[in-house]
Amino acid sequence: MRRRLGIGFWLAVGWIGVVLLAALLADLLPLYRYDETLAGPPQTGPSWEHPLGTDGLGRDVLSRIVYGARVSLGVGVGAVLLGLLIGAPLGILAGYRRRAADAIIMAVNDVALAFPALVFALAVVAFAGASLRNVLIVLAVLGVPAWVRLVRGATLSFAEREFVLAARVLGTRDRRILWREIVPNVAMPAASYAFIGMAVVVVAEGSLAFLGLSVQAPTPTWGGLINEGRTLMETAPHVVLVPSVVMFLTVLSFNLVGDRLRALTDVRESGLEPVRQVTVSPMPVAEHQVRDTLLQAEDVRTHFVTPRGLVKAVDGVSFTLERGRTLAIVGESGSGKSMLIRSILGLLPGSAVRGGKVYLSGEDLTARTPAEMRSVLGPRLGTVFQDPMTALNPVRTIGTQVTEPLRVHLGLGRKEARAEAVRLLASVGIPDPVRMLGRYPHQLSGGMRQRVTIAMALSCGPDVLFADEPTTALDVTIQDQVLRLLHRLREEHHMAVVLVSHDLSVVARWADEVIVMYAGKVVERGPAAEVFRRPRMPYTQALLQAAPRLSDPVHHRLREIPGRPPDLVDLPPGCSFRPRCAYARDRCGQEAPPLVNGSGHQYACWYPRPIETAIAEGAESSGR
Repeated sequence: MRRRLGIGFWLAVGWIGVVLLAALLADLLPLYRYDETLAGPPQTGPSWEHPLGTDGLGRDVLSRIVYGARVSLGVGVGAVLLGLLIGAPLGILAGYRRRAADAIIMAVNDVALAFPALVFALAVVAFAGASLRNVLIVLAVLGVPAWVRLVRGATLSFAEREFVLAARVLGTRDRRILWREIVPNVAMPAASYAFIGMAVVVVAEGSLAFLGLSVQAPTPTWGGLINEGRTLMETAPHVVLVPSVVMFLTVLSFNLVGDRLRALTDVRESGLEPVRQVTVSPMPVAEHQVRDTLLQAEDVRTHFVTPRGLVKAVDGVSFTLERGRTLAIVGESGSGKSMLIRSILGLLPGSAVRGGKVYLSGEDLTARTPAEMRSVLGPRLGTVFQDPMTALNPVRTIGTQVTEPLRVHLGLGRKEARAEAVRLLASVGIPDPVRMLGRYPHQLSGGMRQRVTIAMALSCGPDVLFADEPTTALDVTIQDQVLRLLHRLREEHHMAVVLVSHDLSVVARWADEVIVMYAGKVVERGPAAEVFRRPRMPYTQALLQAAPRLSDPVHHRLREIPGRPPDLVDLPPGCSFRPRCAYARDRCGQEAPPLVNGSGHQYACWYPRPIETAIAEGAESSGR
């Protein structure tokens, strides 16, 4: 940490500490009174009795600088804290709630930023008079718009992190998410900006004092000292230079500390927030079909209105899932796999338009309000995210995060929740779970962090576990351990699993059924063994051919799918895969093929081809 902060940071902290202590202990230090005239000969330079000399009235410069620090730093700290108390709640509300609250708050904030600060200060002083209280209020109010923008931006970043999404999946209330997940993380960038804000306020107060708009004589302030000494520049330059240097070093120190803390608290975005529910007419659903399955999705659609046009991220996906089975969703990046999962859970960006129906044991989840979904997310639907580092809150211990769903949903006390957390961590293969409860996420390896997220997802005994590419960031050995763990837990808890993956070898080994997605649509689905043994859709065939094989010769050129996925704003007419398909014909560019049901194995292709033919033709073409 010391290497990262640097010697300049610690020197700046030391200087700030010295100035603050001197200001706080001024009455206890062997100093002259700040208004005591003729404490020494006027306009004398530094001496043993007056280390920084005297001013034009014979007052001790050191004493006046120390007492002046009370005003300058007091206004700096007070104005920043007051501005934070007003601006932070508004920024958090705008960044977390979005929509109308965000629009109104930011519109008023933009108007406030456009108002000239000096005009506002002059108007307040002219109306209420020049005093410490008025200066403090003016500078605090002027700082509120900046605080709103800063806190809103930080809230937007953290509200889209997966550990906040995980809290929503566990059914945590918004108030608790704000206090436990958002505020502790926003506090770090806010603290870094506070130091920079103090530097700005100290300069602003000094400017007002120089203009005679701050506290009045004889109470000293650094800006006032500079103003008083400007007439003595030729005969006693130290009267101006000393407070100027002290003010410069203090402002520089605040900026150095703030910049260094800001560099250490930068955050990474990921892209999730609460969904805006918009009802779209669904496909008719057979009543017996709903009752006979654990999870059923019917014509699920998720569209986004963008400046370029309508993005159909998920476009009419349907499936059913029974208890004790694993459904895999595969496809290239951008095919809509993760967005489908978040559509089912109701965790989408606010600009999303969501349609279709989702049933859990026959109950329509899309008819539930966000408050009603809290009784489902966590106790009945659990989620394991792709990146375990962003799925865990970096400022909270593992024990706090694992016990939270137990206390919120199951009503366990602190001791009971801790004991259950130890059992959960042990069940997912974490050694020494008692010691692990006191650690933070950065102290764990990637595999251990993923096991923690699995334990959290299983803490309330869900009926369906969603695993969104749970092994992407892990090495091959840990991947196998995590997948074996998920399979074992599925059998022990007799739940259903939805596995999102781009690794076909993983799907072939662990899935019972497979959905292949392309451009937001299902292009093939069926039993895993059947789909991999006899794929009918050319896209599925291309995915299988692109997977490396141990039987391939050394230095063999990897197979690839030509072209790239289509632009979801400007999809090609007919079949979306047509521009990349080696078997496309005229009809493929005219009509979009529907899903054809062939004995439980469905595919969307006008001209399906058996995998044997595809491999033979691929080998022949490569030989040429």
